[in-house]
Amino acid sequence: MICQFLTHTVDINRNNLIQKLATKDILSPGERHKIKEQRTVGTKMSSLITAMRDKSAAEFESFLTTLSETGQPSLVHVVWQALLTVGKTGQNPLQSVCGKKVYYGHPIR
Repeated sequence: MICQFLTHTVDINRNNLIQKLATKDILSPGERHKIKEQRTVGTKMSSLITAMRDKSAAEFESFLTTLSETGQPSLVHVVWQALLTVGKTGQNPLQSVCGKKVYYGHPIR
């Protein structure tokens, strides 16, 4: 749910989000390059979410902080409320669900 929400709502071009994430060492130079080389906004977002999935909880929190700093605080609020609701604070929620098929809220193995 959080992956899909972020993929469809983050404005990747707003206030140079990718550059700010790279400057804060949230994205490596290779990750930044891979995202920048994508042709469409949708594939750029998918690439960003894929990169963020492998990050630590602290890096995910820095990602949310950067979203807020780039003028997207309402997205951050929604993500935090969702995390508090499902009790996923203190970890990167993208690691537990994104990229896995889910059936009625449970990952399919």
